[in-house]
Amino acid sequence: MFKIALVVFRECLEISLLLGVILVVTKQIEKSRLYIIAGVMLGVVFASIFAFFTRKLSLSFGGIGDELFDSGIMILITMLISWTIIWMQGYGIKVKQHINDLSVKIHEGNASYFMLVFLVATTILREGAEIIILVYSISSVETISSSIYLQGVIIGATSGFLLGLVIYFGFIKIANQKYIFKISTALLMLIAGGFAASAAGILTSSGLIMFLSDQLWDSSWLVADRSMIGKILHIVTGYIARPNGLQVLAYFTTILLINIVIQIKLRYSKNNLISVQKNESN
Repeated sequence: MFKIALVVFRECLEISLLLGVILVVTKQIEKSRLYIIAGVMLGVVFASIFAFFTRKLSLSFGGIGDELFDSGIMILITMLISWTIIWMQGYGIKVKQHINDLSVKIHEGNASYFMLVFLVATTILREGAEIIILVYSISSVETISSSIYLQGVIIGATSGFLLGLVIYFGFIKIANQKYIFKISTALLMLIAGGFAASAAGILTSSGLIMFLSDQLWDSSWLVADRSMIGKILHIVTGYIARPNGLQVLAYFTTILLINIVIQIKLRYSKNNLISVQKNESN
């Protein structure tokens, strides 16, 4: 029961922390909560389906199917989180710019909401599939009664989500409302970089990519990956105690590219707003 509870707790904590950051970032978007809930429900359904096919994929690829699936999902989540960050930048400017064009506003809103649902669903998909696979692996090795099995899942899920809620509401209460968006955006950047680094780690450890696969340092003496602090740091900042070169490169390249695209978008949005204001004044 303890192993199952620990696995479910870890994954549910990660889900709640990721959703918490997404909720903070998209707070100003109308009806965003409904679409996030829709994404959660969609992710739960597809997590079960993908967990089944992952086992088939693992057998088909001779044991590397799980690595291919996990790295692919992590790369996809990295791209979607990056898109969410970039989309939110200059959102207020975009609303002002298109305030008189309702059809354009609705069209852009629908497209954005769809991507938000897809982001949440993909996040739930990866973590949910991992819960199912890990719990199934534990139950296949050990003889566990259905009651113990259920208790482990309930205890792990409840404690994981409760701790995530405490962290989320504590963040909202402590942080100045003026800086919540900036702080949560920075956290999302770190999370995106962490997913990219994790994908790189899976690809190098499985032997699919050998480029920059040597370990650069070992900080496990300070904070170990398997410790509670290490797990939380990994979720929030992408912390890895023993990263290789490709992981470090993927981490910082992801953050750098997000910032570059943000600056380009903000400059483009401001220039468009200035042009619109000039046309209206004329």
